[in-house]
Amino acid sequence: MDDAGPVSQPSPASRLRSCKRDVLDRWTRRVLDDPRAPTPRRDERPVLVDAVPALLEHLIEALAASRRAGEEAALRGAYERVEDHARRCVTQGHCIEAALRELSHLRAALIEEFVAQGIALGVAEAQVLHAVVDASMWTSALEIERATRVALEDSGARLRLATQAGGVGVWDYDPVTGKLRWDDRCREVSGLEPASDVDYELFLAAIHPDDRERVQEAVRRSQCPESGGEYSMEYRLVGIRDRIERWVSVQGRTFFDAAGRSVRMIGTVMDISDRKGAEAARLEELAFRDRFLAALSHYLRTPLTAVTLASSTLIRHGNLTPRQATSVAGISASARRMARTIDDLLDLTRSRFGGSIPIARRPGNLHELCKGAIDELRAMHEGVPIRLDLRGSGAGLWDPERIAQMVTNLVQNAIDHAEPGSAVRVALRPRGADVLIEVHNKGPAIAPERLATLFDPWQVSPEEGRARSAGRGLGLGLFIAHQIARAHGGALEVASKAELGTTFTARLPRRGTARG
Repeated sequence: MDDAGPVSQPSPASRLRSCKRDVLDRWTRRVLDDPRAPTPRRDERPVLVDAVPALLEHLIEALAASRRAGEEAALRGAYERVEDHARRCVTQGHCIEAALRELSHLRAALIEEFVAQGIALGVAEAQVLHAVVDASMWTSALEIERATRVALEDSGARLRLATQAGGVGVWDYDPVTGKLRWDDRCREVSGLEPASDVDYELFLAAIHPDDRERVQEAVRRSQCPESGGEYSMEYRLVGIRDRIERWVSVQGRTFFDAAGRSVRMIGTVMDISDRKGAEAARLEELAFRDRFLAALSHYLRTPLTAVTLASSTLIRHGNLTPRQATSVAGISASARRMARTIDDLLDLTRSRFGGSIPIARRPGNLHELCKGAIDELRAMHEGVPIRLDLRGSGAGLWDPERIAQMVTNLVQNAIDHAEPGSAVRVALRPRGADVLIEVHNKGPAIAPERLATLFDPWQVSPEEGRARSAGRGLGLGLFIAHQIARAHGGALEVASKAELGTTFTARLPRRGTARG
């Protein structure tokens, strides 16, 4: 019987090809079970799931080339294909940390599978295995680093364009070394040349003396971890070289180390001088208007008082004919309406200059005050039912004239907007240490967009604008009612829905503290 001779063993390359599926399964399990991964990934796929099968093919080619004499060129070609493959994978935007971790798991999975399959590697083959994995790792790392650097440079360029277009300056301060870095825009708003050196002392010197202390305090506060590191304020700068005063808005954030020490502050600065100038001009315009209205109101009061007295005298002692009496009564009513308008204007100017309408509290009964005001309104509006519901006690400290004015304004507003033929309901009821005055009418709901400014002066709806000739006033009634409630330490609120109607609720503390 002839000796068959030694049986040739399959090469590591062919053995690896036959167990390639097992290597991939082993590698997938290792990646998904890796405790170093930032989040559990058992239900996900490895980042390189589409790239590793091709990498294994390149490894098989390299192992095969390493066993053949004179195949150095083929081996180098295999390494080049590994590097080219890694570069193509990087273009898919993989995270460098995840890519390197998964490649290290691939190395371990190969070694584990070789041991499990009894595949013996020679020194050259082991070197090839490590060289292929290493080449893939360092090529991936280099390419990802390069792509990241390009992306950062591109992002930085876009940021510079955006800040330049928006007139925004960028600054960076190191609290540890005291080093301060400004871009050209920061230097410009500080009145410096683009090449000027800057430091923290120069920054302080550029701040307006009246603002310097609060800016320093804001910087100190932002460097405490308890503040969250936020830094946001507006202040004035006085140009170091040009001495021009500019308003700036500065936003920044402080960063802290593990011990809670501030290690860096970065932020932006924007010149808001134009906006501040417009605001100042607007405030001056409002102040001028208020002064004008106050002067006009005082000027009109004197002749109006004479008209009121004369009409009252004629009604009482003028021995007038019915037609004359009607005319004089109309004059008297118009004079009273004009007097109320002048009072509204004066209250507006007082609230502008003094912060709130002045009141003089004294002990009184809120029920009686409201009843007196409503009786007058009933006489003026005989065709409108006004229902009054009084509950609890009305005792407290009130300004009688102002309370009557507030109730009159609220009820008159309800009458103006009530559905024809419907009643206006006024209810007083206690709630804790307060008394609530509720004025309700059925009618169209107040538009939601008007609610935010309803208690501002000069608020007139389109319907009211068309009805001004009927004597509805200047749009100050609700503003003044709101100011009177606030002056008593209370508040005025409104709820309005089409199906429920509109209810104004004044909350008045029995012994409130005035608010500005």
